[in-house]
Amino acid sequence: MNRLRGLLAIALLGVPHLALAQDTGFMHRLEVSAGGGYFTGTSFGNASATLRANGQAQPYALFTTESALTGSLAGDFTLGARINRRWSVDGHFLYSRPSLETSVRDDAEGAAAITVVERIDQFLIDAGVLFRIDEMRIKRLTPYAAGGAGYLRQLHEGYALIDQGHLYHLGGGVTRDLVMRTHGIVRAAGLRADARMYFLAGGVVNDRTARHGSFTASLFVRF
Repeated sequence: MNRLRGLLAIALLGVPHLALAQDTGFMHRLEVSAGGGYFTGTSFGNASATLRANGQAQPYALFTTESALTGSLAGDFTLGARINRRWSVDGHFLYSRPSLETSVRDDAEGAAAITVVERIDQFLIDAGVLFRIDEMRIKRLTPYAAGGAGYLRQLHEGYALIDQGHLYHLGGGVTRDLVMRTHGIVRAAGLRADARMYFLAGGVVNDRTARHGSFTASLFVRF
């Protein structure tokens, strides 16, 4: 931690002091963070391929499928603008590469079970609000709650198909200031940890809503 703090201090001291970077200016309302984490997967459940013949009371099951979108590592970027001490407006981007896995089993003709795997390039772009909970602040550790909505884009392997949808998210996290300054463009730098619950509608799940968790850690710079 001391080594990281020292590196951040060196980076901040290297930023030039510009006249347009005043406390009352828009520059000192901005915060940029970048990092990575994990985006959890979800199961789409089971489905059966059936055949109904004349005279049969029950459909004849040909095979059963089970599909899931796996969890994957994710890259995370946020650009925020402070409205006041408590509230901020954030624009957020998250990229991950989960696998869409479909297992085929219980074949009526006795064929062996197989699993088909396809990589998905997944982009989540959203905007939302962030509320700092100053009453629970511990020294430089500040918790917050966040929520928002946005756009979902999923590219199938080989870019053969593009699925689109929308998303909502709720969550929160904490920020930890490691370096703080009273002058210059960059005023602070530190760490940020987020935990969110995402609700994805559309995309590979079609007319269903899938729930995913997102857990990320980032380095932030505050102007």
